Amino acid sequence: MKIAIFPNIYNKDVAKLTDQIVAVLFQLGIQVEIAKCNKDIEDISKPLFANQEELIKRNDIMIAVGGDGTTLNIAKSSALFDKLTLGINAGRLGFMSGLERDELALLKCLSTADYEVEERMMIRAVVTDKNGVQSEYQCLNDAVISRGDLARLIDISVTCGGRLVSDNRADGMIFSTPTGSTAYSMAAGGPVVSPDNSCVVATPICPHSLINRSIVFSPDKTLEISVVNDRNNNAYLSIDGKESIPIDEETKITISKSSYTAKLIKIKPDNFYEILNKKLLERRILP
Repeated sequence: MKIAIFPNIYNKDVAKLTDQIVAVLFQLGIQVEIAKCNKDIEDISKPLFANQEELIKRNDIMIAVGGDGTTLNIAKSSALFDKLTLGINAGRLGFMSGLERDELALLKCLSTADYEVEERMMIRAVVTDKNGVQSEYQCLNDAVISRGDLARLIDISVTCGGRLVSDNRADGMIFSTPTGSTAYSMAAGGPVVSPDNSCVVATPICPHSLINRSIVFSPDKTLEISVVNDRNNNAYLSIDGKESIPIDEETKITISKSSYTAKLIKIKPDNFYEILNKKLLERRILP
């Protein structure tokens, strides 16, 4: 077995934690490689490799060390090559993490395959500009349409199968996977969805309406979205909080289920609802 470790070195505690993980894996006789995630990395004792895609291709399991953002990034990249990801939480919430930093002894389960694989649905966003040029993006959390720099609302139209679903005048709209339902979507009032489901949740952001409701779509539906923004303002499509694509009234966006599936390693028997309540209690969101 070969394992690649992807540490978020912007977290000051991760370098030490990564060395601890490497020590445990070496004791188990597992071959380890470590990704060089940024140019400032200096404190990890093992050799570093800069090509993330090449590391994923040649290893069996990817370990993401950091918070949910790190796990999200590596799990999405690994999904493109049908590889497994284990998140080790060194951040705050850690909804996607399989282990906490004080549970490294459980890494022995990797060598015996004593774990479950949790499959997470992804969504595919296709953007077609006014010239008919298409760009395709894969999302594990969400695709978010939002207004630009000015505090002006934008009009967002959503259709499904040629039928109008909603017209919203709002700051934007979130199209979330079940995994992303505990992120921005939840903050905007969207429902929490168990990650073993397959669906797309559309949630408006600060709509100019007395009624604010999310809509849940089955995974076989394709959504078509168009935006009318003020001529003095801009609108953007954000992919998992990373990529930002400028859009206008001539841009067409479709959202559908991706052909890729993120595969997360689950070692502990914790269920989603226990994790949900534990994590939210830590943030004092629940009483």
